[in-house]
Amino acid sequence: PTMSVAVQMAPAGPTITSASGLLAMLEESEMNIKAYALKCLNSVVDDFWAEIADCLPDIEALYEDDEFKARQLAALVASKVFYHLGELDDALSYALGAGELFEVGAPESEYVDTLLAKCIDEYCTQHVRLVEGRRPADGEPLAEGEAASIDERLAAIVERMFETCFEKGQRKQALGIAMESRRLDVIYRAL
Repeated sequence: PTMSVAVQMAPAGPTITSASGLLAMLEESEMNIKAYALKCLNSVVDDFWAEIADCLPDIEALYEDDEFKARQLAALVASKVFYHLGELDDALSYALGAGELFEVGAPESEYVDTLLAKCIDEYCTQHVRLVEGRRPADGEPLAEGEAASIDERLAAIVERMFETCFEKGQRKQALGIAMESRRLDVIYRAL
């Protein structure tokens, strides 16, 4: 008789059981070490978000430091932690700060899908207010001669979303968002 044996290969690299070592690296004075720690934390945040949450003030401080070269990475890690904590407004705020690191086209990511939906809703609300002559942020009427605009980071994510839709042939999705936000330019492009 022949016998088959199933062999499961271990994933490449060591498996970590805690983020404490990476979090300790955030306390180092060398900025490159902090950036490396954030890169590693970003890859394990879904498993260790509760542990990372204790260090959110440190991560937020790195994002707010204009001299820190990995500010966007700090914003991305903070966004993911806030997402897991259920604080979607903070998660979106930091996702906007993450710029291009917040991947609009990330495959099958509940985090990205949830924040994109929130981002699109917020964008639609703000754009409709602007079209109606109200302040995008609070909906109050614009004063005579007052100029207003939508948060450019929010608009940039929605524009990237439109481009992704068109690249993937998802014209109906782009059309729906364009109609809800009253973006005639995108409606014409989708048709």
